[in-house]
Amino acid sequence: MRRIVIVVLTALAVPSLASAHVTITPPFVNDGTETQISFATPNERAPHATIKVETTAPPGIEVVSASAPPGWLATINGQAVSWTQGRLTGTSTATFPLRVVAKVRAGTVAFTSAQTYDDGATVRWTSDLAVLPATGPAAPKQHPWGALIAASVGAIVIVLSLVVVRALRRRSLQVR
Repeated sequence: MRRIVIVVLTALAVPSLASAHVTITPPFVNDGTETQISFATPNERAPHATIKVETTAPPGIEVVSASAPPGWLATINGQAVSWTQGRLTGTSTATFPLRVVAKVRAGTVAFTSAQTYDDGATVRWTSDLAVLPATGPAAPKQHPWGALIAASVGAIVIVLSLVVVRALRRRSLQVR
């Protein structure tokens, strides 16, 4: 039994560790609002250096622009962005910024990315980004009157039901 518990815990921990090395900051954007996000990418294969980072935005996320850390070059090709001509050595971390606009409903979307090392190895990863409902002028128009009418009708039905139940109880007590 103990071995089964250890195997299950290990199986649950390994996938989370594998996808946790690259993070998006901030981890959320508002729908319809241009926002800068950054991919914090560590070099995890010392003594090899990271020489290329690529990411592809999911459907509904528009890439507006990309910046590059010093020594790197950012290239946008539709939904894909590549950072090249730089070197991330040792155990250092670099931040790769993007400006994006979410044009999807609120929820979670995943960026797929690849990190290429100087020995030709490539590590693939996904990073989740939460899309929050739009705010301000981008927010959909609210129509609270329908909800208020429905709530009022519901309250009236409940009150009338209680009155009928009470009347029926009194009547049954009078019959006894």
